[in-house]
Amino acid sequence: MSEPEREQPTHVSAASGLARSAEAADDPDAVGERVAAILRAAEDAAKQIRAEARLLSDRLLQEARESAEAKIAELTRAAEESRREADEYARDLRMAVEAYAKKHRQDAEEGARRLTDEADARAKVLLESAEEGARRIAEEAHRQQERLRAETQRLEDRRRHALNGVRKLMTTLEELLEAPHQPAPTLDETLANPRRLGRERA
Repeated sequence: MSEPEREQPTHVSAASGLARSAEAADDPDAVGERVAAILRAAEDAAKQIRAEARLLSDRLLQEARESAEAKIAELTRAAEESRREADEYARDLRMAVEAYAKKHRQDAEEGARRLTDEADARAKVLLESAEEGARRIAEEAHRQQERLRAETQRLEDRRRHALNGVRKLMTTLEELLEAPHQPAPTLDETLANPRRLGRERA
């Protein structure tokens, strides 16, 4: 029941009381009773109005509290939902960052391993080439040493042969110089006469 509907019976009863009071205006005692009745009715109406206003105020306050609690609950659910979505977003973002970092680290490790393998391969090729070059140089040096040794031996044989020839020649000259009955041939004569030189060598 609305407030105007609740107040209507009180005002109707007060109007009826006033009508009856007007009809009994010629009786002073009746007038006093009617006035007292009107005052009592007014006081009762005021008390009822206050009670109804208090009830309405309490109901509005309760409704306001319930509405506020519902709004708080709704905002709390919204905040929890937003926090949950934020947590999920942060988790997804963290997982994405970790996946990217893992992929980047794997790519870096793969690149480093590939570069290391390539460097090892180049180093192996260079080492093999250097070893081959050193082997060829060593072989060439050995051949050169053998040639030098052979040339040295040949020169040594020629020197020894020439030295023996000079010694024999000196011996022949000494023998010719020691023979008094024959004139000593000159060196040119001795060299020009191979038979004599051969005889002297014999």
